[in-house]
Amino acid sequence: MSDGKGEYNLIINVPDATTNDVRSGTPSIVAPKRITLPPAARASVPILSYCFASILMTVTNKYVTVTTVVFLWLFKFLNLIKYRDFDWDESRKWFPITVFLVAMIYTGSKALQYLRIPIYTIFKNLTIILIAYGEVLWFGGAVTRLMLVSFFLIVLSSVIAGWSDISEAMNNFTEPNATQTTFLGYFWMANNCFWSGAYVLYMRKRIKLTNFKDFDTMFYNNLLSIPLLLVLSLGFEDWGQENLLKNL
Repeated sequence: MSDGKGEYNLIINVPDATTNDVRSGTPSIVAPKRITLPPAARASVPILSYCFASILMTVTNKYVTVTTVVFLWLFKFLNLIKYRDFDWDESRKWFPITVFLVAMIYTGSKALQYLRIPIYTIFKNLTIILIAYGEVLWFGGAVTRLMLVSFFLIVLSSVIAGWSDISEAMNNFTEPNATQTTFLGYFWMANNCFWSGAYVLYMRKRIKLTNFKDFDTMFYNNLLSIPLLLVLSLGFEDWGQENLLKNL
């Protein structure tokens, strides 16, 4: 389905591209490529950047949405990226996906209150498997043997990396005082796995209808999630002075 706003194309180092060419394609990235890197660096830099961003998002998730919107506005102002301007009709259509995203973020933050990050990471990796089989059910995808091997290695690496935390978590089941806290953590983690899978699968379906590109999705997701997260935080979280000082 097309919404009449044009397709996005990547234009890098095209000296003959005119202003009309750029506007007709509405590129997502318009910044010229000025740094030449060797092939090994071009492959490793995105991987390292993704790992760093994932770790930073896990540790500082309370600031992610606002920071993302600010940087998107800044990069658009500097003409480094392009994305659609805010539209109320599009935001209304995209809002259900934002609800799923907020549920994912909120349940993830609650799980991190009770579980250590290595345990949290193991379950997040299990969510990848959940999403893969969700695509099989709803989009006619297929899980190959190589994918199964990859899933196994992902989970195994997480278990090995967090073995000491896993051992401590297993010992907590024998301690009456820690049992309730442990079960609360797994309750929120199970909810997080569900909402994470639902968010990714529903967003994939919706993107085909709205023809959103990466920066459009990023902009609407983060902008619309801010008021919802504020309502949840103000309504259900502890805003006492001691807790504020601890989390600032």
